[in-house]
Amino acid sequence: MSTVFVTGATGRAGQFIVSDLLENGYNVVGVDQNSPTDTRQQRVPGYTFKFVDVTDFGQVLSAMKNCDAVIHMAAITNPIIAPEHEVFRVNMTGNWNVLEASEVHRISKVVLASSVNAVGAVFSKGITPRPYFPMDEEHPTFAEDAYSQGKWIGEQMGDAFVRRRPGEVQIASMRFHGLMDRERQAALNAADERHGAYSTNAMHFWGWTDFAEAARACVLAIEVDFGGHEAFFINSEDTSADEPTEELIKKVYPEAEIRSPMPGNTSAISVEKAKRLLGWQPKATWRDA
Repeated sequence: MSTVFVTGATGRAGQFIVSDLLENGYNVVGVDQNSPTDTRQQRVPGYTFKFVDVTDFGQVLSAMKNCDAVIHMAAITNPIIAPEHEVFRVNMTGNWNVLEASEVHRISKVVLASSVNAVGAVFSKGITPRPYFPMDEEHPTFAEDAYSQGKWIGEQMGDAFVRRRPGEVQIASMRFHGLMDRERQAALNAADERHGAYSTNAMHFWGWTDFAEAARACVLAIEVDFGGHEAFFINSEDTSADEPTEELIKKVYPEAEIRSPMPGNTSAISVEKAKRLLGWQPKATWRDA
């Protein structure tokens, strides 16, 4: 039975990932600096929790011993809750330590938490013109802030560590987007008005993701074989807005090329790559929550 090392295990996304892994028969070593608020997972056979600071290489290396795969979620989650230099230091050091420790232990499957912000999004100073929609993984970055730069550079680290041991490691960078549980989806559905074209919602392209479906994508990324390093947009196939997607794009990003139709509330970000390579199929929508 495979053992998966999960950093940020007590965070919201981490808890969903741990649950998915345990439900599918994996052993899990969950690590975090924060104590679990829900201790039920700790009582499940096959789950071990350890206090680990991912910015300390020795702690990461020791805790990862005898693991078979890694899902790295631990990070400062935005550039607002801490000074930008600290966001960059913690997130970049954590990425490096996890990747190097995985190399030392000869672990062949690694999943990294990236973000839609890898291409520059909600933490930018303003709305940045975009070349085309629907956005895909070939879209260039316009990252400005420390968090977004870190996510982009983290993906470059993925490329670099594949070059360090070609044919021996597979790395997936998961570009999560507006993670919501069903309770928050229900609140969005019940709201009198959703965030429209010109709010910060426009800066992240009206996207969102269901927590459980994001967790499923992470587990699939250690189960399938695609080789090398790949980035994947992980978001729902509908937007979080009421207005039709193409109308929103024409209002906010009038210079952008529409490369393929986005009828109705279809997402402005394509997840075809994740569907094709991972076999991931997002189905959740806040509209029925």
